[in-house]
Amino acid sequence: DTLDKAYESGMSYDVSDMQNAIIAFAAQSTNQAEYCLKTTKTMHFTSDSPADPVKADHENLVFYDVEVFPNLFLVCYKVRGEGNPVVRLINPRPEDIEELMQFNLVGFNCRRYDNHMLWACLLGWSNEQIYHLSQKIINSKKGENREYFFGEAYNVSYTDIYDFASAGNKKSLKKLEIEMGIHHHELGMRWDEPVPEEKWDLVASYCDDDVIATEAAFDYLKADWIARQILADLAGMTVNDTTNTLTTKIIFGNNKKPQFMR
Repeated sequence: DTLDKAYESGMSYDVSDMQNAIIAFAAQSTNQAEYCLKTTKTMHFTSDSPADPVKADHENLVFYDVEVFPNLFLVCYKVRGEGNPVVRLINPRPEDIEELMQFNLVGFNCRRYDNHMLWACLLGWSNEQIYHLSQKIINSKKGENREYFFGEAYNVSYTDIYDFASAGNKKSLKKLEIEMGIHHHELGMRWDEPVPEEKWDLVASYCDDDVIATEAAFDYLKADWIARQILADLAGMTVNDTTNTLTTKIIFGNNKKPQFMR
């Protein structure tokens, strides 16, 4: 009843991360399991539009990257600008991530990966749990297994460089590093094995380089970033919304079923 009222009111919300737990709880009903499961199928776990991001300006950008191992969760970030140091969060606490989220975070393919690692840590997940989530997301195909993703995590970032990159520039960060002629760092360690503590600094230096490369890629793709800002303004949406979402909004407006337009 509460979800129905929220859905009908038109407010933006997303509690889809609770869906699996609720379905499991319904299945445990001793007398009404079938009825309870049918009920969960009609529940609106998300609104028609995602929850609104809280960030709104194009200044004070902070670039970030994460590395995930079975025993190590590493977050590195730096404030935009030459000379600003990279800050390392090694096995951060939820409150560390909460503080980090106050910045205008910019990542590379972060909407589909890094944001969800941050969200899991914010929820208090262990390193091992974050690692298993990482593997599920990495091994999932685009558009499939949405249960591995947190609906609210998409708006953790201010924008995603990979997403706003034009078709000709949609390359991996490593390929962009080579193209830009900057330092190309390969870690050479197995991602599915624990990292000895004496090598945590080595992993951190690798993550540092990725953060620096992320900032360089942002500057390198300046024309694509300007295009994203224009597209977001035309759509009346944010620079963190996907190119597909923005163009759909511009072409079809608020029509949620454009296939039925005449």
